[in-house]
Amino acid sequence: MQQLAAKATPGDYSFVVLGDSRGNEAVFKKALSVAATYRPLFILHGGDYSDKGSDEETRKFLSLVESTVPAIPVFVVFGNHESPAVFEKLVAPRQYRFGSKRLGLRVLVVDNAGEELKAPELSFLEKELATAPQATFLAMHVPPETSRWRGHTFTDGASELARVIASSGPVQASFFAHSHVYDRDLFGGKPAFISGGAGAPLAWMSRYGERVYHIIVVRVKNGRASYQMVPLK
Repeated sequence: MQQLAAKATPGDYSFVVLGDSRGNEAVFKKALSVAATYRPLFILHGGDYSDKGSDEETRKFLSLVESTVPAIPVFVVFGNHESPAVFEKLVAPRQYRFGSKRLGLRVLVVDNAGEELKAPELSFLEKELATAPQATFLAMHVPPETSRWRGHTFTDGASELARVIASSGPVQASFFAHSHVYDRDLFGGKPAFISGGAGAPLAWMSRYGERVYHIIVVRVKNGRASYQMVPLK
C-alpha cells in the first residue's frame, strides 16, 4: 500500500469498503472486480469471509483475493464467523492500524465481533485518535445500536464509542458489516455505514437498510471524504 500511496495524488484518492462475503464466491469475485475499476488505494473488508473460520476457508479466501486483485492491498476486519487463531495466523491481528503519512490517512481496525467493545479496544482508539491525521476512519464488524439500527447490533461499549468519535475531529466515518444490507446513519455525529453485501445471503427481512449486493467507494478529496454505494448488477 505504501508503494501505491507514494504514487497517489494527496488531494484526491479513493478506497473501497465491502463486507460479509462468505458463501458466494461468484458475488465476492464480482465485488472485487468492480472495486478494482475504481483504482482504489486499498480495499477494506468488514469481516465474515468464512462460515466456520477454518484454515481451508481462509486460505481459499486469500487465494481468491490474490488471483482477482493482485495489485490491490486488502485489509480485513475480524468477523464473528472467523477463528481467532486462524485469523491471527494467516490474515492480520484483530486490532491494528494502517495508513499513509504522506496522504494524511489512517484507518483504525478493532475487534468487536463478540458484540461488545471492551476497554482495551476503546483505549487503543483513544490513544490513536490523539495523534490522528485529517482523514481518519474506524472499522469494526458489528454495528452499534442506534435509533435506526436495532437488531444485529451491539450496545456494550457503544455509548463510549460514540463519545470517542464525537470528541475526535479527524474521524470522518465508521464502517461496519455483520448485517447483510447496505445502510447509512450518523453515529457520534459522524457518518456511519453498514456494508454487508459482498456475497453472504442478503437479509431476508430487516427493519433498516437496502437488501443489495454492493460495495462502497470512498473518495477523499482535499482531506474530506464522500461516499458512493455501488450496487453489483
